[in-house]
Amino acid sequence: MRINKILIAVFLNTIIIVSSLAQVMPLVYGVENTAADYPKPFKPLFSDLPSIPSLPDPFTWADGRGRIMYKSDWRYRRAELGAQFQQYEIGEKPPRPDSIQANFRYTDSVLTVIITKNGKTLTLTSKIILPAGTGPFPAVISMTSFLSIPSTIFSSRNIARITFNHNQVTTYNDHKITDPYYQLYPHLNTANTGQYSAWSWGVSRLIDGLELVQNDLPINLNRIAVVGCSYAGKLALFAGAFDERVALTLAQESGGGGYVTWRFSQTLEGVETLAATNYSWFSDSMKQFSGDVSKLPIDHHQLMAMVAPRALFVTGNPGWVWMADESGYVGSKAVKEVYNALGIPDRFGFSQIGGHNHCQVPSQQISEYEAFVEKFLLGNNTVNTEIANTPYTTNLSPWITWTTPTLIEGSSDIKWASLSYPSDLQLNLDSVVTFKWKKVEDVEKYYIQLSLNSSFTNIDKSDSTNTNSDTTKTFDDLLKGKRYFWRVKVKSSGGVDLWSDIWSFRTAAPLPEKPQLASATPTSPPRADLITLRWNKVQYAEQYLAQISTVQSFATIRTQGTTSDTIRNFSGLTRNVEYFWRVQASNTAGSSPWSDVWSFVAGATDVIDVEQIPATYSISQNYPNPFNPNTKIKFSLPKSSFVKITVFDILGREIHILKNEELKAGYHEIDFEANNLPSGIYFYKMQSGKFVATKKMVLMQ
Repeated sequence: MRINKILIAVFLNTIIIVSSLAQVMPLVYGVENTAADYPKPFKPLFSDLPSIPSLPDPFTWADGRGRIMYKSDWRYRRAELGAQFQQYEIGEKPPRPDSIQANFRYTDSVLTVIITKNGKTLTLTSKIILPAGTGPFPAVISMTSFLSIPSTIFSSRNIARITFNHNQVTTYNDHKITDPYYQLYPHLNTANTGQYSAWSWGVSRLIDGLELVQNDLPINLNRIAVVGCSYAGKLALFAGAFDERVALTLAQESGGGGYVTWRFSQTLEGVETLAATNYSWFSDSMKQFSGDVSKLPIDHHQLMAMVAPRALFVTGNPGWVWMADESGYVGSKAVKEVYNALGIPDRFGFSQIGGHNHCQVPSQQISEYEAFVEKFLLGNNTVNTEIANTPYTTNLSPWITWTTPTLIEGSSDIKWASLSYPSDLQLNLDSVVTFKWKKVEDVEKYYIQLSLNSSFTNIDKSDSTNTNSDTTKTFDDLLKGKRYFWRVKVKSSGGVDLWSDIWSFRTAAPLPEKPQLASATPTSPPRADLITLRWNKVQYAEQYLAQISTVQSFATIRTQGTTSDTIRNFSGLTRNVEYFWRVQASNTAGSSPWSDVWSFVAGATDVIDVEQIPATYSISQNYPNPFNPNTKIKFSLPKSSFVKITVFDILGREIHILKNEELKAGYHEIDFEANNLPSGIYFYKMQSGKFVATKKMVLMQ
């Protein structure tokens, strides 16, 4: 009952805040995402994306219908940007799960949050330092186990301090599919979802926990800040951007992937570019833009803008080349225009002061942090937070090519339908389907479309209803074994009518027939260990499993692999050995019978163990990073080679040679101890023949 009362109070608070948008832009919201049901913008193919060499206009709607006109439109524009950052950069950030429990132990001041999803459990524990008194207290959530800015800024002002243990979600710099977060969501993995999606999700669940224990833990839920530096500064920015319950975001020296814009950084030398960032933090889909950043539909001035109308303060450290702070200056000038357009210029500030170590706050900057804390956590409106402290005078005209609109009070009449059935990704539907969606008030009719591709370039079926009360439509003769996409659009006499989200489903298919084998040929004639297997396409097959064995009964399997194609390469075979092979087709209904068994004899060469000999030269990111004072560096050699691995400081001076010798083919690891080095950014470079690679590491003594 207590939880229900809390949720009702939060809901009513949200209604009050949202309804007041036309009068005053709120300082904070009562829910994680005030436009969670807003339709996600369509994601075109990479080849169809336009090239945008300047910073994309933050005020232009994603569907091209023009620019926002009202201050209240920003809520929906922000939702579009959030969806695009998930589509192109970090992967999906799931909404709050249904099952969350929380408790706070006064004995050791630990908040425990337990999240259950799909039969799996993830547990967050956070140490909380409460001030003396009864509260409720404003609070700052640190993205790491320690505050990167002086703790006295908070302790002297009776502000509670909370730690977020991100490794309890997914392990820093070593994320694996077995991490608790990916276990909760089986459709997410280390390729389609980066750690900034997972970690920002974790911060939101921590705030959920604070809501659930607010009767026991005196935290002011309307005055929460997030703070972090370097990679954790990026995390603070993503956490603040994706959770509207965060009143103040403090992103310290966040560099590339944080407050720095990918486009401008591409023009600089020796900085963290989109191609050179750490892809454990981002989804693999962002890699497609490494050769042409201008095709990325969004950039990080828009990530910062997602924090608006809440408060944001970002800092840089000029002189640390890798951080690309001039690019951060360009992005900060762009996001300032968003705050200006919303009529809240005092809620954004940036400060770039050099001459100090990474993640150390210079004395001149302390008062700037204090000003933002005073105003947005303590409500002191007498302090000045319109801070723009920078050494840069970069020409902005090639980058900010759009104008700042004069946004007016009021609200656009935006309408859209919410889909109900069939649910997204539903399988094995019949060829006759009745589609259902929720009624939208004050509309004339609905349009529905089905397509076999998500871009709807070819419409398979379409129709409309006669009235706004008719929210179903039946289609028959759907093709078997196909993936369909569907959407609904409302039709009203005025306002803006949007297509709904795009959902998909699969129709049931008969079991595939037995595959017919075609050929087994050498992939590369000089290599006996390589073979290419081919078979004929089978109707209704979605995937094929090919197996190779040294016995015709397949009592033991030498190797196997799956593919959606009708060709599969295998390696690791042995000279003059007869192998047997077969193929099985499958779809959502099940698997076909196995094909007939054919055989082949591998050509003349020795055995190659491909699992132990890497295919290419490579050097991995050191782990841990940041480190103190020990870290490990792994690298691989496809053949015996002379290798030199050298450590440089930020000025490019050689300070240590880790390897300088001939090494055998295989995987290698180095232990690097930095006891005698000062804190800061260092680079390590591997050279072996024509292969050269450089990576950054951070020492924090």
